[in-house]
Amino acid sequence: MTALPPVVILVAKAFQRPDIPRARQEAKTLLEAGYRVYVLAWDRSAEFPVLENVDGAKVRSLSLVNLPRFSRLRLALGGIIFQTQLIFETVKLISQLKQRPIVHAHDVNTLLVGCFLRMIRLCSALVYDCREFTYGLYYEWFNPSVASVVGSMEKRCLRYADAVITVCEPIATYLHRYNSNTEIVYNCPRVEDIPRLSKKEARIQLGLPPSAFIVSHVGTIRYGCKFDLLLAVASLARNYDFQCLIVGDGPLASEVGRVAREAKNARAIVVQRVPRKLALSYVLASDLTWAVYDPIASPNSAVSLPWKLFESLACGVPVIVEQGTLRAKLVRELGCGIVLENDDPEYVSQVILSLANNPDRSRKMCAEAKSACTALKFDWETMSEKLIRIYRRLPLPERQIA
Repeated sequence: MTALPPVVILVAKAFQRPDIPRARQEAKTLLEAGYRVYVLAWDRSAEFPVLENVDGAKVRSLSLVNLPRFSRLRLALGGIIFQTQLIFETVKLISQLKQRPIVHAHDVNTLLVGCFLRMIRLCSALVYDCREFTYGLYYEWFNPSVASVVGSMEKRCLRYADAVITVCEPIATYLHRYNSNTEIVYNCPRVEDIPRLSKKEARIQLGLPPSAFIVSHVGTIRYGCKFDLLLAVASLARNYDFQCLIVGDGPLASEVGRVAREAKNARAIVVQRVPRKLALSYVLASDLTWAVYDPIASPNSAVSLPWKLFESLACGVPVIVEQGTLRAKLVRELGCGIVLENDDPEYVSQVILSLANNPDRSRKMCAEAKSACTALKFDWETMSEKLIRIYRRLPLPERQIA
């Protein structure tokens, strides 16, 4: 039997961080299938050891460019320097392995490196893992001109990928135009990672109000997530048994925390980033997950299916989303949440409080969320099988490196 080639995973975030569970889960899946896994990751805040073994994966954290505070300009310049450093580190790693590996590039900011290695045949295969709509993401973070340039680069690089995986149907349809070997691997949690707790037990464990109706956002606190609207709803619900809960970090973490503190509203709680399993406990303890985005500030959100959607379904928690998105279509079809018709704070608060005041309807949505997750197999165990099938079809190394 031919030995499996090693896999080098390229990630533009610290691999150890809980907000990139996809890369962590993929690495674990590949290790369980018999691959050797090496990870090169950008530790933007220099918070992790340079070399570390994480669940069997050998991780090298690159922190030549540190970004202790968010800045678009520093992020752009740091990304360019990171890619240059990544080329040297990848070539050095491949020379040590003395075998052409499979390179698994996460998103466009590592695709260029993977494409270069495939072109000069230093890797046996290139897997492009596109987790977000590239043009929409760079439009959100920078401007349309930058988005167009990066989008064009992605199209050119796609021709060199042996396999392309992505997270939802619209992005897959777009990528398929440029590479027919495109498949969907959803961002689903492992069933084993879902806390074995009741909602009451989770709230006791986390110190949350036992009887309040809790609307939570657990994940990256980033642009376009309509936190201003969520905090406005919390303010309008001062006289109700209601709690707004925001858990995580990101570009807007400091600002959202400051606004919540200055409002002196006990109905709004902001919690710093926590380990992944604890984050899932916060989801489980909630009554409704906030997945409302600004379609203008974040065009990427219109076509995306974020982690929080699948995590909520797995925890049996309905979601609240805005109309005109892929999430809204899914929520309507499954009956597992609320679709907002507009973003007027008074209207949104009334919609949420009407659900809070109707326990039977809330329980029905929770049941629909859980049953949809089970029936549609929105779990990483199913996604793992698909990922391995994709890997088994990749070309093997023609010869080892002398």
